[in-house]
Amino acid sequence: MKAITRLLSVVFLFSLVACSTFAQRTITGVVYNNGEPAGGILVEAHKSNDSFYTSFDGKYEIKIDAKSKFIRFTFLDESKKVDITPETPDVFNFSWDGGEVPSSDDEVGVILKDINELQKDRDMDFLNNYSLYREFFKQDDYKSALPHWRVVYRTYPKSTAQIYIDGLKMMEENMAHALNTSTKLQYLDTMMLIFDKRMKYMDNVGELLGRKAAKYLETIITLDLSRDEYIKHLKTGYGFAEKSIAKSGNETEPAVLVLFMQSTKILYSMDQFNKGVVFDNFEKTMTIFDKQLSKDETRDKANTAIPLIESIIESSGALDCEGLVDFYTPKYKESPENIELIKKIIRMFKRENCENDFSMQLSEKLYQLEPSSEAAYNMARSFLKKENFSKAFEYYEKAYTAETNNDLKATYYYEAAGLSLQQQKLQNARDLAREAVKLKTDYCEAYQLIGETYAQASKSYSDDDFERSTVFWLAVDYFRKAAGFDKCKEDANNKANFYENYYPNKEDVFFHSLTIGNNHFIGGWINETTKVRAKQ
Repeated sequence: MKAITRLLSVVFLFSLVACSTFAQRTITGVVYNNGEPAGGILVEAHKSNDSFYTSFDGKYEIKIDAKSKFIRFTFLDESKKVDITPETPDVFNFSWDGGEVPSSDDEVGVILKDINELQKDRDMDFLNNYSLYREFFKQDDYKSALPHWRVVYRTYPKSTAQIYIDGLKMMEENMAHALNTSTKLQYLDTMMLIFDKRMKYMDNVGELLGRKAAKYLETIITLDLSRDEYIKHLKTGYGFAEKSIAKSGNETEPAVLVLFMQSTKILYSMDQFNKGVVFDNFEKTMTIFDKQLSKDETRDKANTAIPLIESIIESSGALDCEGLVDFYTPKYKESPENIELIKKIIRMFKRENCENDFSMQLSEKLYQLEPSSEAAYNMARSFLKKENFSKAFEYYEKAYTAETNNDLKATYYYEAAGLSLQQQKLQNARDLAREAVKLKTDYCEAYQLIGETYAQASKSYSDDDFERSTVFWLAVDYFRKAAGFDKCKEDANNKANFYENYYPNKEDVFFHSLTIGNNHFIGGWINETTKVRAKQ
């Protein structure tokens, strides 16, 4: 998300703007008629330029001046005024027909039966309105569908989940065609109310909380609002996601987790959160993904979402080495024997390529507590950083010997091979790289390492210049093999082209009684067969 040009909005309940007698304040409420919320009523205030049409759920908000004497409610050609004073509450509900204003807990006219019971009772009000709205809905005639849908939605909230699904679709369609942000926000608010009502009368609250959070956060990026509005309402969406995660736990939808971390990142970038919140939320998210990766039914979605989460945290600016040390040092001191905590911290340091005294201390502690392949690998990396190469070799050997995961085992072999090559232990480098490609046949980096090992081996292979040049045939074989994989193609081909310049010329090949294209054995510790070639 770029600099704040895509902003979030609030629903309909606004905070008090000011308390001074010279400032404006905001009054919100619901207009009722016959005990039900009334839509389409114009709300205006004396001495105010603000006005508001109630949504189908009857809600309104109006900014009033300190000198305002009344609020006017107008429907068609009829208007009704209500006097206001400094004592008038900020939340003011109004009954158009003069009847009693329902309390928030009243179930006015609500029938709590499901669709099967209503059909059995032959409730014609339900059957007619449900049938009409569904028919219009299927024809994409939402304008005609809405009046009948509202009857079902208000009076038969437990009838079927279909009314909520259809209601969301109609509100979303209307929002897409709205001409201004204010109207879009009204539809967004209505969608949130639909989610709330479905959760009240139906089940799957955790799942619905997630969908509510996702819809809210997805929508805000399309709205142009002020920075303060964006922050305020992004926090609203963040709160929805947080509640969903608390309710659903390890069953939280990956999309909700991605949006949760995205909103965390933005709020951190706007100085609303500190690094601790970012780290805590990242840990919470990855802990859930760890559980989802262990189950067949959730693994694919988790694998798709995890790179997005990693991209978010890496681009957040919070995940630097200094921040990691500051955040995790007190946690470690509180629980220095907590193996899972130490593993988690080490993984975070590895993710950011942070090697420092604290990370090495953790690696040594982990190996003391749990001498596993992962701990041995971390120890090897720590000693490598310290340039204690003999110790690094020792722990690499422990790591690849104990590891059971072939991909990780191949990585440990490959890194040990690279260290061997660096230390000019050429045969050991080749042998370790071979072990890596046995476990992972597409490990093109390991093929390249073998090629580089043979290229360096040519210097000591023989006292004869021609014999030394023949080793480059074998080196190029491995570079060409590595080039067969897209990941290494460009680099491996460049190296192959470079080392082909060290081939013997055609005269030398002929002089040594060799034929281009025939097999040729390279002896000694190399002990491999290649093809005879000549410099072009």
